[in-house]
Amino acid sequence: MPQAPDGVVQTLQAAAALHLTAIENYQAQAEHLDRWGYGKLAAACREDAEEERGHLRDVLARLEFYDAETPYAHEQPDWPRHDYEGILAANLALESAAMEVERAAVVACRAVGDELSALVFAKLLAGSEASVAEIEAVQKVIEQIGLDNYLANQVSG
Repeated sequence: MPQAPDGVVQTLQAAAALHLTAIENYQAQAEHLDRWGYGKLAAACREDAEEERGHLRDVLARLEFYDAETPYAHEQPDWPRHDYEGILAANLALESAAMEVERAAVVACRAVGDELSALVFAKLLAGSEASVAEIEAVQKVIEQIGLDNYLANQVSG
């Protein structure tokens, strides 16, 4: 079995923990938003959770390649109930933190010559950057049209 370069397994394990948190975060928000009646927002959260599952699969495959343990301990999601702008802010913080970890991981993996792990992290980084851009765009729309107008368009009919 291949020997992982210094720090790569720990970085992959940290990424796995982040993605477990994100999966729980988006799945719980989907249920919450569905109960609120915002079916479109709930569906988007379910899609985000599924995307995070795909990212986790990529990380787990790389951990398995190195025959490394998968960590299941992770931070619990933390977002305010009944406050959509607060949910957006919490999601932005989560995705921004992931983006910083992934950016550093690309550099660290390349520094030790593990280009395949760097490519996994580059893919994850692209997803996190897209999520940050999307959240910021929604925040801008809410700023322009108001929260009530935005949410009125998120009710599924």
